[in-house]
Amino acid sequence: MTIVYCIPQLYNAGGMERVLTQKVNFLATIQGIEITIVTTERTPDGKAVSYFPLDNRVRLVELNIDFDADFRAPILEKYIQHQRKQQLYRKKLKQILIDQKAHVCISLCGKEIDWLGKLTVPCRKIAEIHFAMNQREQLLAQYHSGVIWHFLGYIRTRQLQRAVKKLDRLVVLTYADEKQWNRAGVLNTICIPNPSPIVPDNIGEHGKKEVLAVGRLHPQKGFDMLLQAWKKIAKKHEEWTLRIVGEGEEKKKLLALAYNLGISSSVEIDGLSSDIMSDYRNSGLFVLSSRYEGMPLALMEAMSCGSCCVAFDCPCGPSELVTNGKTGMLIPAESIDDLASELERLMDCPDRRKQLGAAAYIYAKEHFSLEPVMRQWLNLLEI
Repeated sequence: MTIVYCIPQLYNAGGMERVLTQKVNFLATIQGIEITIVTTERTPDGKAVSYFPLDNRVRLVELNIDFDADFRAPILEKYIQHQRKQQLYRKKLKQILIDQKAHVCISLCGKEIDWLGKLTVPCRKIAEIHFAMNQREQLLAQYHSGVIWHFLGYIRTRQLQRAVKKLDRLVVLTYADEKQWNRAGVLNTICIPNPSPIVPDNIGEHGKKEVLAVGRLHPQKGFDMLLQAWKKIAKKHEEWTLRIVGEGEEKKKLLALAYNLGISSSVEIDGLSSDIMSDYRNSGLFVLSSRYEGMPLALMEAMSCGSCCVAFDCPCGPSELVTNGKTGMLIPAESIDDLASELERLMDCPDRRKQLGAAAYIYAKEHFSLEPVMRQWLNLLEI
């Protein structure tokens, strides 16, 4: 069987890239399966093509179409360039699928998702989406305001719904997502969660007085709200620090916000970690402050390492990972005051942190391991 995956790029250290490399590395070990990954974006100078290790049996095709280059162009120019590049991408991907004699094409909902279902090639077409159904609306709302942009976001969501209906399957990460897609009339949906890239043999010490947050420095992750919550408790807990691990376009804004709030001395905003498992296993608390998620990989990793986790109950994902009060604590979405209060309670109660972390570790080991997740994928692919 030949499987072709489509993803914008692999050079970022994001959850989608991490999970894809994990899955294809597993599939590449199975006799009779050939894997090709097709990327559309140009890898920046100085970066490796794939941030995460990729099995040498996996074939990588870099098209370098570079949709991202037009992101900040004037809207008319952006539209013209986008259409031209889409035509080029459609032609190239069709030829790859024919040349590879592909049995399955799996889209991670990049630019090809708008037309993949209409592509006349004799293979099954599957999409796996790592975000909630209305992610396009949420993304536009973070960068633009006004009725027109809201309407454009609505249209983009409807376009996505129509596009995935034409596919053989749409794979989503949570049952909440599956219900949402079904309500929108997308009935070819199936839920398969992501596996955790980290499943250590023991729970870790978690002795460091550090609240850890991990993720791309992007408005979606809500680190601005986390800093505001930290402002409310930092002075009463001077022995504790807040550490945010990640890279992204919001770093300068977040550093400025920490300065303006007067909490810079107790806040660290680092780049990518060279040993994220140790970070999870040493920190006293993990916090997820996202405005929305698909299935939050960082939360899954933290639970797998036995962290005591506090998360906003945002759409969609945290409530399917965390059982409130048993394997972690769920906070009403975007409630800064409640987040601050819960963090403070747990900072003052090491026994409660230990209890929640131990329960999270057991749950994660049973539900997030690679093998049971990949068995579901093998069944879907009919292998």
